[in-house]
This record gives sequence, C-alpha cells and structure tokens, in this order.
Amino acid sequence: MKDPHLDQLIYAFLDETLSDQERSEFQSLMVRSESARKRFWDLAEVHGLASQALANVSIEDYVDSKVEKRDTTSTANDTNQWSEASSLYRHRKSGVALIGGIVLGVLFSVFTLPVRGMPQQPKLTPLITESFESEVTPEGLGIPTSVGNWSGDYCEVVSAQNGLVPADGDRMLQVLRADYEGKPEPEGSYCGDMYRLFDVRSLREQLERGDTVVRASAMFNMLAQPADENYRYNVTILAVTSELVANQRLFDAATIESYSLATASRQNLRLDNDPQTWELGACELQLPSDTEYVMIYLAISYGHSADDVRRITFPGHFIDDIEVALADYSH
Repeated sequence: MKDPHLDQLIYAFLDETLSDQERSEFQSLMVRSESARKRFWDLAEVHGLASQALANVSIEDYVDSKVEKRDTTSTANDTNQWSEASSLYRHRKSGVALIGGIVLGVLFSVFTLPVRGMPQQPKLTPLITESFESEVTPEGLGIPTSVGNWSGDYCEVVSAQNGLVPADGDRMLQVLRADYEGKPEPEGSYCGDMYRLFDVRSLREQLERGDTVVRASAMFNMLAQPADENYRYNVTILAVTSELVANQRLFDAATIESYSLATASRQNLRLDNDPQTWELGACELQLPSDTEYVMIYLAISYGHSADDVRRITFPGHFIDDIEVALADYSH
C-alpha cells in the first residue's frame, strides 16, 4: 500500500523543500525502513534522478544559493562519504546536502548496504577528467563531429590570472568569445559554448539494461566584473544516435536538443563576483537504451535577460576541473 505521507517527504527531499522536522523524520525512515528506501528509489527515478527533473528548465535567481562555492583559499578536505565513494565528485559536496542540511553520504551509505531489493553502489566508468594540464587548447569550430576533443567557441588554456587560481592543477580554460566559426547568428551570440562527444557504442549491453546514468560536472569562475553585469553558466548532457551525429543539417547548436534521445540540464546558474570561489555545475541523465553517443555541453553566458549587457567577448571567465562518468546501477 502506498503511503502518501512518505511520498510527500520523498518529493520534498528531491525538491529540496524539507523543513527541519520533516528532514529528521525522512532520515529516520531511510535508516530503519527497507520499504521506504525502495520507495525512494522508485520515486527518484520518476522524478528524474533528482537533477534530471531540472532538464530544459530555466533556473532563476533563487537557485543561486543552492550552488556549491569552492573557496580556493581554503585547504580543508571534503569528508562527505558519497563524495569519497565516487571519483566524479571527489573533493566536492552535494548542493542538495549543503542547502537541505542532509548529508547525502549518510543517506547513500544506508542505501548501499546489502538490503534485499535495493540497488547497490553504482559501478563507475570514468569518461574523462579534464583540468587542461596538457595545455591543448580546444578547437573553435563549434560542435565536434568526432570524439576525443573539446570544441566550441574561441578560448585558451591559461594559468592563474590576477589572483584567480585554477580549481585543480596549474591550468584552466579561459573563454574568450561567443562566435565560433559557423555559429548560428554569431552577431547576437552571448554564450561561450564548449562541447565534447563521447562514443558509448561499446557499452550497448550495459545501456540496454536501462540502468546507466551519465554524470557531468565542471567548475566555473570569473574575475570581478561591474556589478550591473550578469553572468550565468550551464551544464547539459545529451544522448544522441550516430544517425544524428552524421546529419550535418540537424547536428548543430540550433537543433541538436530537439533531435536528441534525451537531455538533462542545469541552466542559467548565476556566477558570483568573487574570484576566490569556484562554483560547481553538475547534472545527471539516465541514458535511453539506444544511446550511441553522449554530448557534454558547457557554457558561460554574458547576460541572461533582455535587459542585461550582452557582448561577444568575455573579459575574464574560466572553466576547470571537468568530470564525466557513467554510473551503472544494474548490479
């Protein structure tokens, strides 16, 4: 029998709206009740694996406070158990954990116990960890049609700039312009785009089980800018087929999302004006069984609303510490 109160608590957790009293009750239920844990996973999948529920939805200013800020002047290590278990989120905290007050490490450590009917800790397959230490500059040619390289708008690999230090290692990517060669309507562009294509056809058997999730994250930062100018950042995952990749007419920035098998996004998150803090953008996408390629799309936008200042050039905006991995929940 369904428990409407339990469902309400689970949805409130996924939507990050639990009160202090509800949060305590929710944690207690997750610890002591197998059926409650199973119901959590059922609803989380319907909800879109939490972050996937935000797919293709514009995130307004209230989301800004829910984003992790990594202070590059601090050396304290993150001790979150779930982060330690996942190479994707090493040295990071969950935005849900920070705002909701629930340490997801505790929650997931319960879920990974050998409880009958519960999924175990996922098997992780890293696709890439990119901190630009190789100093290979991405191509300024828009969406790539082959795997193995970043491409998009014009940018360069740089070291620390005016007190802003890389989030990881000694190098980071500086976004320079928003008008890559062949970009639709480049004269009106205000988004510095970056793409990478991953071939997952060799994982067909795993994908056919329908339990594979792509996780993507990146850190964003900027030098101090005029207070009246707004900057946002996006992380998007797209599941596509080889047929779409081969179709030059449809495989471009204007149409790729419309013809993808599935997409997930964290969109229009505001960059703060403090160069000492890096901000995390991350999302997940459960891959359809017929996925052949995964596209990762990162962007910094110079303005968001029609009233914002918009320019093609970027005076001091950076991306670093990109991580992409597959999580297989089938085992």
